[in-house]
Amino acid sequence: MICYTRNFEDVILQRVFSDVADGCYVDVGASAPVDDSNTFALYQKGWRGVAIEPLPYYQHLWQQLRPGDVSLNVAIGEQTGQLSLQVFEESLLFASGSADTLSYWQEQGIQPARTVQVPVLTLNQVIAQYLPQRPLHLLSIDVEGMEHQVLRGLDLHLHRPWVVVLEAVLPGCQTPAHHAWEPYLLSANYWMAYFDGVNRFYLAQEQRHLLGRFALPPNVWDSFVMETEYQLQAKVARLEAEVAHLKARLGSPSGAN
Repeated sequence: MICYTRNFEDVILQRVFSDVADGCYVDVGASAPVDDSNTFALYQKGWRGVAIEPLPYYQHLWQQLRPGDVSLNVAIGEQTGQLSLQVFEESLLFASGSADTLSYWQEQGIQPARTVQVPVLTLNQVIAQYLPQRPLHLLSIDVEGMEHQVLRGLDLHLHRPWVVVLEAVLPGCQTPAHHAWEPYLLSANYWMAYFDGVNRFYLAQEQRHLLGRFALPPNVWDSFVMETEYQLQAKVARLEAEVAHLKARLGSPSGAN
């Protein structure tokens, strides 16, 4: 198992969905297609879905690295329209349209670089257009404080993702931020199954047979390796093969000439 996420979110997800070979996801606030992606490991296993990111900077990489996914440059909200996103360019590129998030960042001395207008769709629209008649296994949401608006555009009685994972702290700190939107999930018969210090994972009640798979944090029994370590191991293997090839040539009669 390869882990592509900083906080091991995809280790938990790969464990929970270990017996689902060709599942379906919606990744809201997907950002880059590989680095720190909650869904790339599942894509590698044959899953497909919709990746949503209002900022278009990685669009060419989505098309190159994940051509099987639908990639949308829109925001997700409670209703269709337009949204003013404040774009910040600190060590990482990020954006938000949440007044509370913007106020918090400005209190930390972080100022937006610019404002962009982006179209807004609802999750109901996205699912109806791009995933009709498909069971939705995973909904991943990372939207810098706009989780409530995203969820309000989803009819959880009509669409029942097996697992919903949301960033549940204020961006960049450990302060809980789930109180505004968690009641919406709980009232729709979702159980809070796991908290990893950043994200909260919710399980649909009808999928309660999976609850035990959330019992432990990522550990040695998951047999996972970080993607950076995996790449280094592959590089070492290639270099060792090249060295062995050169030694063989140098040791052969033709290599001695």
